[in-house]
Amino acid sequence: MARQMLPGAEPETQRKLARRLIEAKLEAVKAELAALSGETLRLPVGWAPSQPHAHPEPPKATPRVSEVAQLYGDERVALQSWSPRTEHQYRGYLIVLADLLGDPEIGSVTKDDMRRLGLSLIALPANLKKRFPGLTPSAALKAAGDDPSIPRLAPNSVNAYYQAVRSFFSWAEEHDYVQQSPASVLKDVKRGRAQDDRKPFDDEDLVAYFNVLRQERTRRPYLYWIPYIMAFSGCRLGEAAQLQKRDIRREGETWVIDINDAADGKRLKTASSARLVPLHPRLVELGLLEFVAGASEGFLWPAEVRTAADATRSAVDKLQKLLAHRLRKAGVDDPKKTAAHSFRHTIPTRLKGLDVPEYHIAEILGHESDSITTGRYGARTDVQRLHQVLSQLSLPI
Repeated sequence: MARQMLPGAEPETQRKLARRLIEAKLEAVKAELAALSGETLRLPVGWAPSQPHAHPEPPKATPRVSEVAQLYGDERVALQSWSPRTEHQYRGYLIVLADLLGDPEIGSVTKDDMRRLGLSLIALPANLKKRFPGLTPSAALKAAGDDPSIPRLAPNSVNAYYQAVRSFFSWAEEHDYVQQSPASVLKDVKRGRAQDDRKPFDDEDLVAYFNVLRQERTRRPYLYWIPYIMAFSGCRLGEAAQLQKRDIRREGETWVIDINDAADGKRLKTASSARLVPLHPRLVELGLLEFVAGASEGFLWPAEVRTAADATRSAVDKLQKLLAHRLRKAGVDDPKKTAAHSFRHTIPTRLKGLDVPEYHIAEILGHESDSITTGRYGARTDVQRLHQVLSQLSLPI
């Protein structure tokens, strides 16, 4: 039998097959004897009878993507997993998702659909609603075509969409709307080096910008002092905007800016954002301590520049626009130089040029240090030492 089944095979191969055939015959004889003695036959594990005429069961109908997205968002809100701003952003992402897919039944969405979605998001025009008012995302994408003059979504915006879509389909899988998430094929696009996202200010930028800001010292002091505090401390716009009178204080013999979330309404970006930043001598020279001493208790700046009337917007949205307008008025028109972020790049750039250790810079900026020795296990540097470090910073303003 083995020679008939494998006529051209090597003798050794035929002998192995013959042995397996004998073993199979033996098992068949044993089963026959067992059946004759009245024992119940047991089918081999994993064996199933063939059903050549059986028809596959048609796939079950599932809700449309937009319907499941609504349920997903409602659950996130009910569980208080989303702030109003996050809800606004994520529901917007999912509206775009449903539109670009054509709002099919969620169970029919494939990985190929996700790949096409990824390419569509990369080509999606930036500032969609302003650039193409009244058009759906798919219609705007079609209207934009291949026009090279129309800017597209930045890589970080594309990745934000990807993350939202992956989270949504993971939830859909968990709740049995899909058997397996098709969004696993969406891999974040490369953003380039972090320092390429924003540029630091150079001396010419700073001189021009602060020449404009000095005009605001009496009328709108927050437009004068907040940029100065950012310039000489490296703090974030939101951190400077929510400072209270008591946050400018002494720590031992050193004046510091206490960045915290101790008061109601104050928020920090991360846990490492809470820190003491020594007050730069230039801020003392400019009269910041006198300004703070003359201020009322509580927040230093009016509520309109540290809170948002619309919960879906950033708390410093208005302040950011006011400062951005004055930055452009000063002639700083490079889109990678911004009123909200470029100071955060200016200080580390200048301090690195002075050979200041990375962990000192991280402590000043409120970043987690990448160094295992000083970041994970080391204690914070004494503020007096950080004052000596920061005092080396020199800016022409």
